[in-house]
Amino acid sequence: RPEMSGAGFLGAILLCLLSGGPLGGAAFRSSDDLSPERPGPPPLGRDVYRADGPLPRRVREAGGGPPDWDSAAAAAWWMTSGADRLDLSESCRQLLRGFARSGAALIGCVARNARPVRVCEECIPQFHSLGEAFSNISENSGNISCSKQLLSSDRLQIVLNMYNYLHSIWTDSVCDACLNSNGTAPSVDTVIFRKMLNDSLNCFDRYSKYPDHGNRSDLCIKCKTSYNNLTKWYNKMADTQPIMCIDIVDAMNLTRQLWSKTYNCTVPCSDTVPVIAVSTFLLFLPVIFYLSTYLHSEQKKMKLMEPKRLKPCSSAAHIEDRSS
Repeated sequence: RPEMSGAGFLGAILLCLLSGGPLGGAAFRSSDDLSPERPGPPPLGRDVYRADGPLPRRVREAGGGPPDWDSAAAAAWWMTSGADRLDLSESCRQLLRGFARSGAALIGCVARNARPVRVCEECIPQFHSLGEAFSNISENSGNISCSKQLLSSDRLQIVLNMYNYLHSIWTDSVCDACLNSNGTAPSVDTVIFRKMLNDSLNCFDRYSKYPDHGNRSDLCIKCKTSYNNLTKWYNKMADTQPIMCIDIVDAMNLTRQLWSKTYNCTVPCSDTVPVIAVSTFLLFLPVIFYLSTYLHSEQKKMKLMEPKRLKPCSSAAHIEDRSS
């Protein structure tokens, strides 16, 4: 048979390399090649084949594929292998944790003080903490835009909607109306109202043990002064403030229900006598008017009209007498 020259032998080797033969066409693939290799025995047990072909080289070299493509381990492998690329930066993650803690604290405070309503007076620190956490997220820090990643990167916008909901609870309660100018503590009027309210409630508790509840009971008599003072102070606050916070309004409504419905205490109206007098006067005013008109008007007397008749002429009578 003819002998193969050196050039022919080198050409055969080069042809094998270019055709991806057993001598290894994969050696010419770069590290960024994502195209699947041809089916074959997996070298060193690293290649994993799907139904439509093997995994790309980059996936295999990143740590190897899961043992079974449809298994739970494979799903966990895919979730953990790309988590570092989908995850937030560490600084944004810390801001998100801070917002979550502040939101949970405010929700817990609101739920604990839902009945009777004490949200504005008891949840001041939690509300300010939530506002600071949201401000830290909305303000960009350095080159990392946490605001875009946490507030507007998805359709749900969970962080933004959660903040808007909690903030609406605070604004709908009109909490600023019963706080000081800085919004860090209850105002002086609120403190005075709370003291008067406690005095009235303590009086109710002291005399509510007696079964007799009515306008003449010990509770209504002994607690009348404290309840009237509370009512006057509440009316004064209502005159100076167009809208009052929910804490004060709810507390006054509950106190009035206790006073009028539970203990059957009624405060007589001081304007009852004048109202009755004015109503009576208006009722008899038409009678008085017609009576005075009848008495003071001039009564026309009836005059008889005498018919006009011809009177006997005196001259004619004289003539008649002379003729006789």
